[in-house]
Amino acid sequence: MADELVEKRQRLSAYAVIVKDGQILLARIAGGYPGAGSWTLPGGGVDWGEHPDAAMHRELYEETGLAGEVISLLGVDSLRLERKRNGRMIGFHAVRIIYHVDAAGDPMVTETDGSVSESRWMSLDEVTQVPTVELVTRALEMLAAQA
Repeated sequence: MADELVEKRQRLSAYAVIVKDGQILLARIAGGYPGAGSWTLPGGGVDWGEHPDAAMHRELYEETGLAGEVISLLGVDSLRLERKRNGRMIGFHAVRIIYHVDAAGDPMVTETDGSVSESRWMSLDEVTQVPTVELVTRALEMLAAQA
């Protein structure tokens, strides 16, 4: 029998997938955060009362210093994880809104002490050689399906 979930957490987040000239804009997760050292899409949690589009723009600026223009709503993804923490089963449900965005420029993290330690353009070939969170693969699949 599976352990019963003693706590359930849900998070709504918004992300930008930006591919330009064979490169994708990615952000590296800072130490102390789940997935530390891995690369992810710029984006993050939607604050209470905040529109997901506004959250994506805010997070894009905090994590890359860039402003972007939404091309389209690429899709909505859902991820459910269960983990044992301190002997208790915790459920985590992530609902992720992914925007196809156009942006250009040299990225630089503007948020101090945030969840991202660096951001940069990375060739699509290089993406397969560095640790990424599954969201990157999922977003690239969505982008390919839209083309």
